[in-house]
Amino acid sequence: MTRRHALIAAAAVLVSVVAIVIGWKLGQGPEGPDEELDVSAPELEIFDGETVVTELYFPGPEGRLYVEEREVPLQEDILRRLDQLLTELLSGPATEDLFPALPPEITLGWLHLNPVGVLYVDFRFAGETEFPAWGSREEMLAVYSVVNTVLASSPEIAAVVILRDGQQRSTFAGHLDTSRPLLADQSLIASR
Repeated sequence: MTRRHALIAAAAVLVSVVAIVIGWKLGQGPEGPDEELDVSAPELEIFDGETVVTELYFPGPEGRLYVEEREVPLQEDILRRLDQLLTELLSGPATEDLFPALPPEITLGWLHLNPVGVLYVDFRFAGETEFPAWGSREEMLAVYSVVNTVLASSPEIAAVVILRDGQQRSTFAGHLDTSRPLLADQSLIASR
């Protein structure tokens, strides 16, 4: 093997190792939680009377996402703030022509924020039958209702990983790739 071939092989190995490390950091997170919130604990740190207006994204007409502003209690802790935000999203829209982001059988399980700003959001399915059957557009709107809502309200979050019943799956409901961290999709947002 010539020196040139040896350098090319060494560079290829180095690039592979770097790609694996970055993929692990973004896609899998650390071995143990750095910050995790079990959202079944109702103790929320709320500042007396202080609120903030935030944007929630709900599916609506023509298969698009629509912004609904909502006033929510101000919370200092990021995971508790995100818990409040996602609880508001799951409670459904106040606007008549918009649809809930997720069906009522789906609840928030837990949240985890890793050191590089990737938020893991676990949803639990409480139904007694199979997971709801969705078309690809419905699934995309449901997932990006969550992703766009989180990223619009929290600049410290870099990406969102959606889990179902504690596991990261290749898809959330059979169509959309959720095996990787997701970024906001502005193309789904309707202009009102």
